[in-house]
Amino acid sequence: MNIMGLHVFGHDTGAALITDGRLFAIGEERLNRVKHSGFLPGLSVRYLLEASGLSDINDIDLIVGVTRYDKEGINKTVEMIRGELGYQGTIHTISHHDAHAASAFFASPFDEAVVMVMDGLGSKVIDNETGAKIPFPYRHLGIKEQKNHEEVQSFYRAKGNELVSIRKDYTQPGYMNGLGLVYMGTSVFLNLGDFGSGKVMGLAPYGGNPGKSMDREFFEITEGLALTRSEKNFVRHIDHYQKLFFPHVPVRDKQKLPDDVYTEIAYSVQKATEEGLTQIANHLYRISPCKNLCYAGGVGLNSVANKKILDNTPFEKIFIQPAACDSGIALGCALYGAYIIAKEEFGKYSFKNAYLGKAYKEEEIVVALKGIPNISFTREREIVKKCAKLLAEGKILGWFQGGSEIGPRALGHRSILCDARKPEMKDILNAKVKHREAFRPFAPSVLLELAPQYFDLNCESPYMLLVAEVRRDKRSIVPAITHVDGTARVQTVTKEDNGKFYDLIQEFYKITGVPLVLNTSFNIAGEPIVETPEDALKCFMSTEMDYLIIEDFFIDAKGPKKLVTGPVVDENRLKAVDIRGGRGLTRWFSSLKKK
Repeated sequence: MNIMGLHVFGHDTGAALITDGRLFAIGEERLNRVKHSGFLPGLSVRYLLEASGLSDINDIDLIVGVTRYDKEGINKTVEMIRGELGYQGTIHTISHHDAHAASAFFASPFDEAVVMVMDGLGSKVIDNETGAKIPFPYRHLGIKEQKNHEEVQSFYRAKGNELVSIRKDYTQPGYMNGLGLVYMGTSVFLNLGDFGSGKVMGLAPYGGNPGKSMDREFFEITEGLALTRSEKNFVRHIDHYQKLFFPHVPVRDKQKLPDDVYTEIAYSVQKATEEGLTQIANHLYRISPCKNLCYAGGVGLNSVANKKILDNTPFEKIFIQPAACDSGIALGCALYGAYIIAKEEFGKYSFKNAYLGKAYKEEEIVVALKGIPNISFTREREIVKKCAKLLAEGKILGWFQGGSEIGPRALGHRSILCDARKPEMKDILNAKVKHREAFRPFAPSVLLELAPQYFDLNCESPYMLLVAEVRRDKRSIVPAITHVDGTARVQTVTKEDNGKFYDLIQEFYKITGVPLVLNTSFNIAGEPIVETPEDALKCFMSTEMDYLIIEDFFIDAKGPKKLVTGPVVDENRLKAVDIRGGRGLTRWFSSLKKK
């Protein structure tokens, strides 16, 4: 059975496809090159059909999306899929949080788990699953009032092919912000943009200085639910955030970070978030005890808080899939279709790794290489040994292998790599390649079997979603990945799951005695991670990366590069409303329809 999941409204749209026992997924931003793209994912659909060998969208037996009703009661998701994509088959829609929950549990290694979903906002109370009724407490309200209630956090119990809602909480009049929107509001207040929550997390460790506290009671937690007394969405109405929490502090403009005010605000909201999430997770365990926790929603990318949950609750194991944010919604829809609707064999699509994109054929790579002037390239038999030696010599490498990773983290297939032993490497990487804020840390990828020697980590962290302390005796050895507070966001790497990337780190370990490398995403600040060989070559020729590796091809620049000297897009100005698409995109989709 061919099942497609689609995320068609909002930001980070994309598609996922289950066909012939395989799972593919891609975000629209990787293809249209608009970061956090909100365009209808027509390019993603075309990409997945080509990757799977299907000829037409109507070869799909079932499409699952997220419900979105308008005031006339028309499901706009169904209308969009039919009208813009020309799909004639079966469409089933579910809520935003149900998609998050499915993406977490059905990708996990667990047979049974409880699931926690925490994000900014999900579906409105009216936007239920196909055939489901509106909850009793909201049926007496008109559609306009029902639309004022949006998913803010949800709990589930999952076992096998069952995913059962334990509790679903919505915003309420007078309480329009939950934990996730408070954090996002902080990003906007700090002038880091709608999508700057990761920057807030990176800035926070510079705070916590004695006598400079900016602590606030950012939200109330009652019976496991976190809400803030508020009348408006903080992200859209930052004056409400300011009035409630920091009335005497102006919204940040261009003040340099870290500083003594805005940095302390980042610290205080991060600390409150960690404490709040731990309290909420403990409540979930009390009402539904289980040793396994699955976790999704944008808040799930807060890797510092994730480790605190694992360390300070009775849960023994935690699974956060790499696209915990909205870039995983399409994945969740596809998995929901496979397990809940089609009743496929449970466990069939549990994650082995995050590499759900398509691999590029040698002839496609060669065509891309021949289309770029001022480069030389050779095919290397011992590419891993050559690259490990170059890393040990301090070179910066672009590393492109196999299918791309799902989600916002580069995990060894679309990565920029360098040596973490050099204290100056962080600044060099920022100046020559990334052009990011200096306060943001870089992450290590480490051999799983040797990770405990370097980090306070006794479990796998395959998707770079747990932050752990760097052991004190190792901090001077790997300073480029050690954050100001002595921590690092760790990716553990295995031969079985990561293949050639493991081999590279293993070879680097043989040369240097250090079993890790600095790994950052293959992009310049402000642009999406590269997807195609052409994208990789363009990025390489726009930066001072030393060499580029695409599969076994070793690429060097032999002529002048056209260097980019700053972020491609100012992410601090990026708002969700600016990246949304709409209709009028038929030219992208015409090839998907039967002729």
